[in-house]
Amino acid sequence: MGAGRHRAPLVVIAVAAVATVQGACGARLDPAQYATAVGANRAGATSSARAAAGGSPATTTPGSAGPAGPTATTTGAGVPGGAQATGGTGACTPQHIDAPGVTDTEIRLGNVSTISGPVPNFGATGRAGAKAYLDYVNARGGVCGRKLTLVNADDRLDPGVNRSATEQLKDQVFAFVGNTSVEDDGGAAVIGGTDIPDCSLILGDVAIRQPNYFSPLPVDPSGQTNQSIPLWQWFKANRGITKVGIVYPDNPTAAARVQGYVNDIRAAGLAADDPIKVAVTETNYVGVASQMKNAGDDAFITVLEINGIAKFAQAVRQVGWTPKVPFYGAQAYGPQLPQLAGSAAEGTLLGLGHDIVESGSPAMRTFHDFYEASSSGQALDFFAIVGWSAAKLCVDAIQAAGPAPSRDAVIAALNQVTHFTADGILGDSNPAGRQTTRGFIVVTIEGGQWKRVYPDAGFATR
Repeated sequence: MGAGRHRAPLVVIAVAAVATVQGACGARLDPAQYATAVGANRAGATSSARAAAGGSPATTTPGSAGPAGPTATTTGAGVPGGAQATGGTGACTPQHIDAPGVTDTEIRLGNVSTISGPVPNFGATGRAGAKAYLDYVNARGGVCGRKLTLVNADDRLDPGVNRSATEQLKDQVFAFVGNTSVEDDGGAAVIGGTDIPDCSLILGDVAIRQPNYFSPLPVDPSGQTNQSIPLWQWFKANRGITKVGIVYPDNPTAAARVQGYVNDIRAAGLAADDPIKVAVTETNYVGVASQMKNAGDDAFITVLEINGIAKFAQAVRQVGWTPKVPFYGAQAYGPQLPQLAGSAAEGTLLGLGHDIVESGSPAMRTFHDFYEASSSGQALDFFAIVGWSAAKLCVDAIQAAGPAPSRDAVIAALNQVTHFTADGILGDSNPAGRQTTRGFIVVTIEGGQWKRVYPDAGFATR
């Protein structure tokens, strides 16, 4: 991607609560292949996880219209196990309210993500995760009998388009959910500080400071992190690391967030090399891998997109470096890394603030099954998990707002959410307080598949 008017996409490290995201594009396994890999090709959704509310079966298909592509989703069949509308919220009867995007039978929610442009499909899995959760809710009766509909727009990785798309949708939808873009500062210039709720992967410096923006894995707007210190202490105690290298793309936001890595690594009693900056279009990481190896680094962390991560993994092998902790960042979770990097991905170690599908927990099985049914073949990755969780955060608040939900009531409900796990999918976070989870798990790639290393279940905090 060129370094002109499009800023470099960066990566979110969930455990460290740093907010920079890079493109999740490239080759992907289809759902059937991934289901086979994790042994999870189930006939129906299993849900011991709590539903925020219910709905009717729905499968949505994003379209394109206008410069940013806003398109209402369409409903139809296609939920796991032939789920039927069951009333969801029981005796709740919707009451009329004159709120944007709300009728007596429907609540329209907006999504502005990066689908085309320099990094095609960067936001596709995050959007698909949000859509899958709305399908899940609709399959259980909706929110107080109202169906949830996602209205989509494509920002093309352009802050101006993100702003215009948000402007176009803000009076058509009740709230925004599951936005997946590094250009969310564009939209924040339009709706930041308003009564319009936004529950998404919040990344931009302006966006993370808005009182109406809420994330399931928040970024501390003060610029402090500290959340990943327990993880680095675990790596120190259990893998014997002493010195950590860091690589990031040439972007001001990336540079600001990377300092959080340095702070946490050093606070954990480890040495942190000065971060290595690479061009946003970098494809050859041999020099970076050699520099880290020669510096005596025995661990590293990256702020790279999945294709860059795969190339870096191959470069690490090429230079004969065997770091104790090859930590590519939370964004590396999913089927893409072992597919793209092949055997060079073996031994990858990630610290994650979310569970993995391979664990087989009830909440992850429900997520997997609905995602597989409604994602149109998108890979189930880190961004998909965050999209599902962000949608749940918003829908829970809409339900709490009652049979005549107002935007102010939803924001008030969100400001009460100081503990959030998305039914156990995430470590406990504090969206209202803008504090991400300190809980973590450690996972590795073994035989081309992800598996837990620590703990056996749940989340560790130290």
